[in-house]
Amino acid sequence: MSNDLYKRIIEEGLNETYKCVHCGFCLPTCPTYRATWNEADSPRGRIYLVKALLTGKLQPTETLLKHLDACVICRRCETACPSGVQYSKVIDAAYAYLGSKLTNYGYPWHIRTGFQLIENPTIIKLALSVSSSLPGIPRHMKGFARSRNEEKLNDTLGRVFKVPKDKINRGRVLLFVTESCVAWQSHTHLVYATIRVLTWNGFEVVVPREFKCCGAPYMHMGMFNKALELAKHNVDVLNRYEKTYGIDYVVVPDSGGCQAQWLEYEKLLNMNLNLRQKVMNTLQLLDKVGLIGELGPVKMRVSIQHSCHLMNVVKVHDAVLRVVSKIPGLEIKGLDTADICCGAGMMYPDRHPDIAREITRQKLEDLMRHKPEALILESVTCKAHWANIIRDNNLAVKLLYPTELLDMSYISGGNPGYEIL
Repeated sequence: MSNDLYKRIIEEGLNETYKCVHCGFCLPTCPTYRATWNEADSPRGRIYLVKALLTGKLQPTETLLKHLDACVICRRCETACPSGVQYSKVIDAAYAYLGSKLTNYGYPWHIRTGFQLIENPTIIKLALSVSSSLPGIPRHMKGFARSRNEEKLNDTLGRVFKVPKDKINRGRVLLFVTESCVAWQSHTHLVYATIRVLTWNGFEVVVPREFKCCGAPYMHMGMFNKALELAKHNVDVLNRYEKTYGIDYVVVPDSGGCQAQWLEYEKLLNMNLNLRQKVMNTLQLLDKVGLIGELGPVKMRVSIQHSCHLMNVVKVHDAVLRVVSKIPGLEIKGLDTADICCGAGMMYPDRHPDIAREITRQKLEDLMRHKPEALILESVTCKAHWANIIRDNNLAVKLLYPTELLDMSYISGGNPGYEIL
């Protein structure tokens, strides 16, 4: 089955390369091209390289590996392409074709080992405890440690959070969080805020203990068998809970990358699971059904950096903005480059520090133009990255998730019993 999967990925990717008409609309949207101004670091250039590779016209030289590995896989180019080229299929085909040659080039053994180790909840807790102080720890891991919350994820797992008695029950959701992911163990305050917001809006929240990593890290490293294994597991968990409880939605708390990976499950499993209608961001769901309760003022000047995968793959960043815009007292300005990747994905600053520094420089210029009190982030990976940026540049800017803002507004609105879980 794994051979069939890899063969299908290569065939689909090669087919996509022929759709590219070399118009260049993708160039100004690509963070690596904007950083290097090298055609080979653009989507158009990489499509040309992969097409030549897959048709035997180009050998996998170190130069080729360098340019392919430098892609952040933000997929912004897909939304800019008038021909509808699904660029992610092209880069996936390169990984499937080259196998460990490309994976090992971009992800040294200690990073690959690290990903495997931090599926263990105990190791994750230990890593978060020591990451901010030990030398040699990847910067991205330090970012997770620096943005870590005090709440304990384990206190929510295996529980069902009921709708308050005075609220109308509007459905039941399965919350996608897991101890086997550094994101949820470090950003647990977001999980609690999500549960409060959803229950107050009439949704019973079921929090399983059985979910594992969504598989996005392995997908982006070209380890498609591992991504497939995790997809099967998580879909099995969803099916079991649907039979036991009757689940209306799977909610992913402000993690565009995880939500996008759930949508990849259909491709990996080669079946239609209707996941685009089932798997929701918290504010996406509330935009669909409408808000309940009194929103109080949150007097703050904020800018927003969109999650690449929430915007380019899930395509619901507008829904998030619509809900956030309802909060009284909030002044939203910028970022002007909110739709361009910040360079956070897949430990990019650790793997490509020179390109990452230029991406960061451009983002900081944008941030300084608007001088917000807080930067709103729609991704746990982005928040870890920005925690490092804020610290390195000694900036007095808070980092908040959209759901945290809504949570703050409900608390400010004087809703009796809101904070009781």
